[in-house]
Amino acid sequence: MRRGLAALQDVDPAAGQVEATVGLSGWDWGFVLWFLAVTTGVGLYYARRASKSLDEYFLSGRDLPWWALGTSMVATTFAADTPIVVAGFVVAGGIAKNWLWWSFLFGGTLTVFLFSRLWRRASVFTEIELIDRRYDGGAAKALRGFKAVFLGLVVNSIIFGFVTKAMSSVVAAVLPIDEVVALGILLVLALIYTMLSGLWGVVATDVLQFVMALLGAVLLAVLALDAGGGLDAVVERVRVLGDQQGRDLLAIFPTDWGSALGASVMILVLVNWWAVYYPGAEPGGGGYVAQRMLAAKDERHARAGTLWFVFAHYALRPWPWILVALAAVALEPRFLETQVLLDSLAQSGAEDEAVDAAVAQAGLADYGAEAAYPWTFRFLPVGLLGLVVASFFAAFMSTITTTLNLSASYLVNDLYLPFFARQGETERHRVMVSRITVAVVSVVGALVSWVLATAGDGWTAIMHLTAGTGLVLILRWLWWRISAWSEIAAMVGSAIGFFANQSFEIGAKLAEATGGPADELGLLFTVACSTVAWLAVTFVTPPTGESKLQAFFRQVRPGGAWGPVARATGVAPSPLSRDLVMWLFATVMVFGTLLGFGSWLLGDTRTGYGLLGTALGSGVILFALLRREPRTVPAESAE
Repeated sequence: MRRGLAALQDVDPAAGQVEATVGLSGWDWGFVLWFLAVTTGVGLYYARRASKSLDEYFLSGRDLPWWALGTSMVATTFAADTPIVVAGFVVAGGIAKNWLWWSFLFGGTLTVFLFSRLWRRASVFTEIELIDRRYDGGAAKALRGFKAVFLGLVVNSIIFGFVTKAMSSVVAAVLPIDEVVALGILLVLALIYTMLSGLWGVVATDVLQFVMALLGAVLLAVLALDAGGGLDAVVERVRVLGDQQGRDLLAIFPTDWGSALGASVMILVLVNWWAVYYPGAEPGGGGYVAQRMLAAKDERHARAGTLWFVFAHYALRPWPWILVALAAVALEPRFLETQVLLDSLAQSGAEDEAVDAAVAQAGLADYGAEAAYPWTFRFLPVGLLGLVVASFFAAFMSTITTTLNLSASYLVNDLYLPFFARQGETERHRVMVSRITVAVVSVVGALVSWVLATAGDGWTAIMHLTAGTGLVLILRWLWWRISAWSEIAAMVGSAIGFFANQSFEIGAKLAEATGGPADELGLLFTVACSTVAWLAVTFVTPPTGESKLQAFFRQVRPGGAWGPVARATGVAPSPLSRDLVMWLFATVMVFGTLLGFGSWLLGDTRTGYGLLGTALGSGVILFALLRREPRTVPAESAE
């Protein structure tokens, strides 16, 4: 694959010397139609089983093995927007910009070793039902109903919207039919098998979709690099282009910690993973991660599956996407030129309309950062183009189906059943209500997709809207004094901070005063508002009732600051020290693999082997600790 710089010098896309046609042949359509038929068939196969009860429909009868639930989580995070946004990060700010999401790894491994078993012990139906198990009183009831609507409709509709928005750019690049029609067909297929088969169908198709999506990403990376003369040639070309423009796209860490990117990474590594409730990286576990843990066979499967998810999500998947972005920059320098122009316009304070006009006048309107990934589809031969397009469909549908199923579980279990259900309803009737809810959520999500300007806008909106709530979600497991009022105050404080920042441009003003990044400083402001609010409210409101706390502690046996409750129940809390040690080694293992493999790919073999060796050593110690743990933990009654 590595043919050297000379091969790259013969490639001039701007001069038309690279054959660059994007269109589906008969073989390509065959791959696409085969994939759609198989996934729909697999989903429909489970329809009868899912109809038995809500437990079967939303939690697969709590019988999922670790490999299935972990792979399903990975497939869900592997949406159509993911490679597009990650590649866009590389084009816009270099590889180091991926620390904007790599920073969530600390929270991911914390969920594996401190919270995955606690979720499974809780035996709740959804993450929101934990509110009813952990708190009491009218505040808990109101909080449960509000979060059902907030997470079920608002947050998940945003996810639905930005995933669909990203998929539209792929459809527009490769399909000869109207993108609205194409997306409509995909959404209808996803809706049909999600409505009928529930989580059984979602997980079964997720496994197939993950394999397809990963294979497509690897194939595209190989062929895009080959079109640029091989990995060495692409890396050298990107280095040269970067030097010419004063940008280092190849640095894995920010080269200037005083720069906006360096300051952003520092803030996010220190704050992001514990403060922000972000889908797939919720502090303490939540969303579809919690749903899959609750659906596990037992505690060990819950933890093993979540560990596999974290490793695959951070260490296994990113580099094919990053390499495609580097190939796009090397083969088409106008992607980098566009970012240089945008940066200069931003520094001059130009308005959005002026920026758009300047980019269009320079002939760079089609070379935005998020266009880089689908641009490389032109290097796929007949047949493989269909496979890669099918892999994008797989990534899109896996996320959409999980989002629909999860949203419906919130709205049915935590809104409909506590507030609106009639006595004597059968399980089949409730499954029917769930299927109708899936359809309603899909309509709302489709409307949101029309509002978003880019896929990245959705990511940013969720991060800022939930900034500051994460610490309460962690501490509710570890400190008996957290109450429903604490969570309410955290959400209200976060909302106030977010809207104050938007209205008065507090982040921008802080940036002017300090020279730091406006977005991240605005996020810190929101976190501060939320933290002050929930701490104050926690100490001025009464705690959860003793009987509720004792019942929760007997069943879940959390570690941490549960002294008065533990003494009253006579039940020993779970020790935290061993879990924290495993958290440390797991974090080093995943980061070492991620950064070591990347360093090796980019030619820094000494650093690469050193990091990979560190990862291997940490992994050996981690699994030795896991093998010494007892295979079962005595269960306590919740009553």
